[in-house]
Amino acid sequence: MDKINWYIIFCSTALLAGSIQLNAAEHEHEHHEAHIHGEAQLLLAMEDNTLEMELLSPAMNMVGFEHQPANEAQTRAVESAVNTLKQTGRIFSFPDTAKCDSVSVEVVSPLTENDQHVDEEEVHSDFKAHYHFRCAEISRLERIEVQLFSAFPGIEVQSISKRGQRKLDLTPEHNTLEL
Repeated sequence: MDKINWYIIFCSTALLAGSIQLNAAEHEHEHHEAHIHGEAQLLLAMEDNTLEMELLSPAMNMVGFEHQPANEAQTRAVESAVNTLKQTGRIFSFPDTAKCDSVSVEVVSPLTENDQHVDEEEVHSDFKAHYHFRCAEISRLERIEVQLFSAFPGIEVQSISKRGQRKLDLTPEHNTLEL
């Protein structure tokens, strides 16, 4: 190979490496930005007769710590948080006329023994709950009352529904998502 080809390969490699580093730094920044103590996200999507919701929250909001449970009290706190998140009727309220039934609930966290994604080096731990509902009369699903505020002082809600995409904050005083 001549000097020009080596120069092109060298420059391309340097540009690629720089691009990878910038991308990694952006991803790291986005990850930390999304993890804000005192806040959680509730993502919502409706289609046909299906309602999907996903709750993402720092573990600090749920149990007061983000490390692996160090004693029996912390283990019980994690188990209690998971149990609460699985009780859809306790944390979400739908109009009876929408006839919504819970189809499935999945709650995962690096703090649970069952989670296969445990990373001992992880500084930030999150709870993630996925909810799948079937609503026989989804056109009558005009609002969802969110009752998680003993654990969260504020929830950022992003919704996708017939009205389109929008974002709003729910608080203990304003805990109803109008669809």
